[in-house]
Amino acid sequence: MRELPLGKPRAVSFLKIKIIMSHKINIILFGIGATGSALINKVQKEKKRLEIENRIAVRFPVITNTTVAFFEKEGANFSWEANFIQFGIPFKMEDILLYVIDNELENVVIVDATPSLQLTNAYIEFLRSGFSVVSINENLKLLPESFEKGARFLGDTYGGGYKFITTAFANKDLAAEALFDGILQVVDKKKKVA
Repeated sequence: MRELPLGKPRAVSFLKIKIIMSHKINIILFGIGATGSALINKVQKEKKRLEIENRIAVRFPVITNTTVAFFEKEGANFSWEANFIQFGIPFKMEDILLYVIDNELENVVIVDATPSLQLTNAYIEFLRSGFSVVSINENLKLLPESFEKGARFLGDTYGGGYKFITTAFANKDLAAEALFDGILQVVDKKKKVA
């Protein structure tokens, strides 16, 4: 019989075992207005259920508005509003890509909850990097149909996913629900391919 090393006894909870076996999703959120904030709150409310029932661990390593980004520090408590105000810094898209590479983030889902046409230009680079993109950006409707076809093609080619939610929603909670469902759809598609 093998002896255990001396030291403090360690208790491993059932929940921690479940999390270890989880599929991790790293959401990079652009837009912390009504819809983006509602999405964060929804994910936080659903977090334990997702971990236990679906074996999905969700985190927000990067949260941005149009000019400032909060880059999560490993082990820090998740209090996104306080952290964003206190630790948010000006950023460029390259900063986000470097953060993902430096921190070896997997299963990255870019969520666009902004009205920014400029951000849609970055979708191509995100998809080529193997990230999934889920967008509720109403300005995508202004782009030619070929843009969405190209985005879907790149998502399929590079192993990400692409989902554009076209419906306008009466309130932020319904919009956040649609984004959340879109995230789960692209992640589920990616899991089936892997």
